[in-house]
Amino acid sequence: MKGKSIVEVLVVFVLLQVSGWAFFSTELATVETRILGWSYVAGVIGILVPIAILLFTRRSFESYGLTLKGWKYNLDVGMTCYLVLLIPYGLLIGLLLIFRTSYMEMPGAAVLAAGEILALYLILSILRRRERAGQATLARPQAATLNLLILITLLFLPILVGFYLDRLTLKVASTVIWQFVFSGFGEELLFRGYYQSRINQEFGRPYSFLGVKFGIGLIIASLLFAFAHVLNPFNPFIGSLDLTWSWGLWAFFSGLFFGFVREKTEGIIAVGIAHGLPDAVGESFGLMFHLMP
Repeated sequence: MKGKSIVEVLVVFVLLQVSGWAFFSTELATVETRILGWSYVAGVIGILVPIAILLFTRRSFESYGLTLKGWKYNLDVGMTCYLVLLIPYGLLIGLLLIFRTSYMEMPGAAVLAAGEILALYLILSILRRRERAGQATLARPQAATLNLLILITLLFLPILVGFYLDRLTLKVASTVIWQFVFSGFGEELLFRGYYQSRINQEFGRPYSFLGVKFGIGLIIASLLFAFAHVLNPFNPFIGSLDLTWSWGLWAFFSGLFFGFVREKTEGIIAVGIAHGLPDAVGESFGLMFHLMP
């Protein structure tokens, strides 16, 4: 049956959404969120579900991006993505501080979406230029060691600053862990690792943009990523029917950014870092200094 990969992905997406609504109506989720700021149970489930599907169907983990192959190069790409994504995240900070608006409002979301488009063009241009120049230096142990040190330093920076300024709380530390591990790598495992790859297996990657091959899997995964963010405040189990279309707009273009990087690197290490590191650092500092909307 043509389109069975899309049906499979949509079924998994709906089941995860419904089970998430049910879980977040429980006392356990309420307690977790109140104490830690996030639900780690939900985060673990979000990681285990795609892994369980791959195990049950006996599919190749590597073809779904779960591989350490070329990890030094992917680490470097992830850290480069972090620098490029300072463009939309800088816009986010400017919107909050100057215009008192954010991605939760449509004008702010539109500005951030434009920033994501620019960031996508820049990262693919940088990677194509590096490819032409040769990537041998990126595989050197010294480069990988430096990237790891920078990554670890950035992750610990909010905790150290919070401790020094006496602003460190359990929620601040929890935000660093949650955003990097569960939001960053967890969501990339699901959306770019499983959803995007599964559809690519059936429909291939017949198109090209700035030297990167892609298919409808990238588009559908980005749309699902956007819709998941639209549904963030929505939970019929507790009577919350709000939808955040502005958040979905920004998330769609973020999904395109992560999707193209995933296709370029053929793994989720780079996109996991690109997704998780800015959120871990940015949101923890935002929480620390009461900048979050």
